[in-house]
Amino acid sequence: MTQKITQELLDELILLERQLLEPSVRESKERLSILLDDDFYEISANGLLFNKRHVLSRLPSEKVPQFYNQDFRGQMLADNIAQLTYHAAYRRNAYSNLQFSLRMSIWRKNAHGWQLLFHQGTPSPEFMLNYD
Repeated sequence: MTQKITQELLDELILLERQLLEPSVRESKERLSILLDDDFYEISANGLLFNKRHVLSRLPSEKVPQFYNQDFRGQMLADNIAQLTYHAAYRRNAYSNLQFSLRMSIWRKNAHGWQLLFHQGTPSPEFMLNYD
């Protein structure tokens, strides 16, 4: 049975999740390394698997897409494991169409604080964007 997440922790994890989208963080191997658990892995929308080493080697040199995320929900899976789900939309540049997805992240609390353990983005139908 899952445990209820506190609003305080949900807010903290949303902030951490959004930091991963900030250009200054994405361009910094040091800051990414702090946010990503050593056991981190990601399943991309096209089914590719990436681990922390892959992300640290490629993300700092990628052009940062324009991201929107909303409708965050969270739950505790264990005392030190939390799950976030949310809707996301992004575009590679001002001329490209928005891509919509449902995202899930699993965060683990350890001696370094909360770190991202797992992330997956699954393409979804278009949804109404909330620009707040």
